[in-house]
Amino acid sequence: MILQMKIKQHIKILFFLWIAGLTSFPALAMTAPSQDDLRSRNQKLNILFRLSGLENILENAESALQTAGNINDALAPGQDGFARRIMHQAYSHEKFYRVQKQPFLKNYKPQHVLSVVQWYRSSLGKKLLRLESEANNPDSQTARELFTEDLLNSPPSEERLLLIEQVERSSITTKAGKALYLGYVKLMYPFNQKIQSKRLGKMLRVLDESITEPMREIILRGLLFSFKNIKDKELKKYAEFLNSKAGRWFSETALKGFKKGIKKNLYQAEQIQEDLLKEIDSGGPEFPLVREIAPPGQRYLLIGKRDPFRPLVDIGGLVVSRSTKGPKSKARLFGNELKDIPPIALLVFAKIEDQHPKLYKSLKHFERLINDREALEEMADEEYADAMEEYRTALEQASDIKMDESPLQIEYDSLRMTGIIQKKSEAVAMFEIGKVGYAVRQGDRIGPVFGYVDEIQGEQVIVVEKFRDYLGNTLTNQKVIEFYQSTSSEGDTNS
Repeated sequence: MILQMKIKQHIKILFFLWIAGLTSFPALAMTAPSQDDLRSRNQKLNILFRLSGLENILENAESALQTAGNINDALAPGQDGFARRIMHQAYSHEKFYRVQKQPFLKNYKPQHVLSVVQWYRSSLGKKLLRLESEANNPDSQTARELFTEDLLNSPPSEERLLLIEQVERSSITTKAGKALYLGYVKLMYPFNQKIQSKRLGKMLRVLDESITEPMREIILRGLLFSFKNIKDKELKKYAEFLNSKAGRWFSETALKGFKKGIKKNLYQAEQIQEDLLKEIDSGGPEFPLVREIAPPGQRYLLIGKRDPFRPLVDIGGLVVSRSTKGPKSKARLFGNELKDIPPIALLVFAKIEDQHPKLYKSLKHFERLINDREALEEMADEEYADAMEEYRTALEQASDIKMDESPLQIEYDSLRMTGIIQKKSEAVAMFEIGKVGYAVRQGDRIGPVFGYVDEIQGEQVIVVEKFRDYLGNTLTNQKVIEFYQSTSSEGDTNS
């Protein structure tokens, strides 16, 4: 009996200990990573960046663009160097490095970190990295050019070209070069006379597609030069590493970090860009910022003054002098940054709602946001700037929507009203375009921005145009067409 009681007591003790253990595990699982864990991750990533050459990714991308020269003539000669100097002024290498590391900390994979470190510690990994670094050295420029010329006479074998293409597709070099080049174009937009007639957002979207192949060709030639003394079986091993799970994780995460770094760099560089424009428009006379940042040959083109003891370089196609088109201000204008974008015709907006649901959803999202002052004030500076740029892009996309148009949807001064026929139930206005006549009734579309005939009376046709602005307000504009007159107009009114 005593033995049975002791056994029962022992079982109870074990049971309570088991319950206590169960309740303690969730608490352990919910414990946040310690500071030591974060410090350890940073240390391991520092080793990864150093061994892989990732700490020099910005310099390597800049070197590739210097080798490439101008792509698609989107930059005037010398503007790549000018943009690079602005970006260096805005953002230090250390800041870019920290931003580059953020996606790695967020998506940390210890087994992948170990695999990538092991690869770059291998003899082949070290060899490939050394050859790429040597090829990117400016001292190799002449040898690179001679190599490129020889490629035309003695092209590589198909097998080798396929291996080089595998390496290019799996690495981030082409995509990084594109991101940096588009950043240069954006920074140089206010100074570049050749592209100022184009909308920046639309032009960057087009360039993003059109420069892919030219950039790939440049990178492929660079890889062929870098690995000219590497055997095919060694290249195959490199391609296999890049296509492994660890290799893909490394490349994808590195590209996220690079694009994030470029985005933050440009955000601060645009302030310097704006300061440059203000200094140029002020008329000087000292121009300290221009002298500090602009290369000597381009200072003359910016301010119209030649540097003492400096040769006047060829000005054909280089940076033009003052532009009235400056970048948007860094200060928060709570939507007024978008006032320069024309409103969208309601007819076009209706088509977007019906046929472009993704764009419509984006427009409505930003419409709500732009009208919420409290939400805008709570946003971080970068988040606010991104929201304004994304809304600008959406509005520009909306303006590019094509509509079916009648022959009467032309500028008002090209329309000639020749008469009005009054019938029992309605009035019909007669128009002549060239030698062709048209009958226009109430409700018909007329004019360049999808206006409709609201009323035909006496010797006048009254046209109403309706638009949606960036705030979501409906704007109404009235045009009056008279006999033998092009047009007269009344002011815009909100409805």
